[in-house]
Amino acid sequence: MKYLLNKKNDMKKFNKIMIFLLLSSFALTGCSDLLDVDSNREVFVDEYQLKSANDTLYSMFAIFSQLEKIADSYVLLGELRGDLMTVTDKSGLYLKEINNFNISANNPYANNIKDYYSVINNCNYVIHNIDTSIVKNGNKVMYKEYAACKAIRAWTYMQIALNYGSAIYYDKPILTVIDAENIQKEQAKTITELATILIEDIKPWKDIDEPSLGSIYTHYNSDSFFPIRFILGDLYLWLGQYENAANEYHDLMFKNEYIMRSDLKSSREVINKAFTGNFSVNWLYSFNSNFPEVITSIAATNEYGQQFDLDSLTLNRMIAPSEVAINNWDKQMYYHSNSLDTLGDLRKYGSVSVSTDQLFDINTVPTTNYYIYKFILMNPVSDTKHTDKEIMPYRITLLYLRYAEAVNRLGKPNLALAVLKNGLNTNSLINRKIIPQNELSDPLPNYMNFSDILFSGNIGVRMHGCGNVNTDTTYYVIPKLDAIQDSVLYVEDLIQQELALETAFEGNRFHDLMRIAIRRDDPSYLANIVSEKHTDNKQVIKAKLLDPINWYIKK
Repeated sequence: MKYLLNKKNDMKKFNKIMIFLLLSSFALTGCSDLLDVDSNREVFVDEYQLKSANDTLYSMFAIFSQLEKIADSYVLLGELRGDLMTVTDKSGLYLKEINNFNISANNPYANNIKDYYSVINNCNYVIHNIDTSIVKNGNKVMYKEYAACKAIRAWTYMQIALNYGSAIYYDKPILTVIDAENIQKEQAKTITELATILIEDIKPWKDIDEPSLGSIYTHYNSDSFFPIRFILGDLYLWLGQYENAANEYHDLMFKNEYIMRSDLKSSREVINKAFTGNFSVNWLYSFNSNFPEVITSIAATNEYGQQFDLDSLTLNRMIAPSEVAINNWDKQMYYHSNSLDTLGDLRKYGSVSVSTDQLFDINTVPTTNYYIYKFILMNPVSDTKHTDKEIMPYRITLLYLRYAEAVNRLGKPNLALAVLKNGLNTNSLINRKIIPQNELSDPLPNYMNFSDILFSGNIGVRMHGCGNVNTDTTYYVIPKLDAIQDSVLYVEDLIQQELALETAFEGNRFHDLMRIAIRRDDPSYLANIVSEKHTDNKQVIKAKLLDPINWYIKK
């Protein structure tokens, strides 16, 4: 499948971006302005050489302040163009434009590519100027910040390419008109072209730990970094290098002790072999910024005036869950035992609600006035001065689902299903009813090694909301199909559905559908799924999305 780029228009747009970057400061701030994106303090090249810990500290917070500017964009472009989030009669023009794939040049959420390049330019400045030769107590103390900037830059480049179809790649800061002129000569690169460059750039740094920068109020800044192995896995996934992707995801799980925790399992109360109507939704703890489920968050605090819009947009019902999203949760089978089951995924409770300040009872009468409760959980309603605001690009469950996607495409659909159903642990791997012999090899590949005691308590992703699915032999199984490739496609659909149930509204949806459609060389895969929410103009949207050029925002 080929994706056309309008090189002439790309260059005109990029010229404007170069001017913007030349006129903008790098937002390198003093300690009192760490998250103040409107800081007037400017420090220029000759006086800011990044030779001390404080210098790099201020520089990292400058990059965080630029990331804040793209947080809303990341989520809205990833979700409003998907099938799970929709607009309402209260939505403004710009939100409706994104929802209908008819984006104007003035749309602040979609035509803010300069903010993405601002993140990149800040990273380039730090990478280019940081003194990695400094040694303290036998350690090269600047390596962590250096690697962290490379990771943030790679993630940001990936977002540009996925949203806009291509990105102008440059790895030195734009500081002069000559710099800008030279960069303008570069050819725009698609995600496939860009991924190869980014992999080679960040791969040597994957064993470097993230910096430790303490916390601001209740936000731990250790969550502000993007693990290089996660980004590598994603880039390999886009390239179709599935074994490389699986290895990176696996090694990140092991190195950082990322497990699918059993205490996140949600459950309905059962007494005398009957459901009582009471339930617990432990899965909600996934959205507490201090809970270990979080890998990466982009956070701000209203102390410094940077406000994310996602909470206010949902409180004012300018964005809302689609009927498709609600039906996804409602039609799932909750499995308690072979004699007791019912419909309904408990992850609905916490993803959406009918109130802005509390969850609703499981027996609440269905309504169309749902709120996206995830945004309220991540961005609590408060008038206090130090309220944190955040989104979560990466969390542990997403890591496991991406791993499942990779190993499934390696011809191991039962292993992939085990991620969803049984959990990755020794018991699953030695059980031939779960992982058949034809999916094993001797020696066992690295990405299938879950023998460490760390993984002994791993549960299946689906157990977050659908009960004891690990004991189900009726509903959630791979049927007998003619060929292994049929099983791979069947499980890939299950993974796509599980992504919708688990990670709805978090910013990944449209790109997840894009990736599968590209892999299958079938634009109708994305077009059919996304158009389903467009009840008023379904055929118009479907026809538009059958042409992949309309998957990207025009520059």
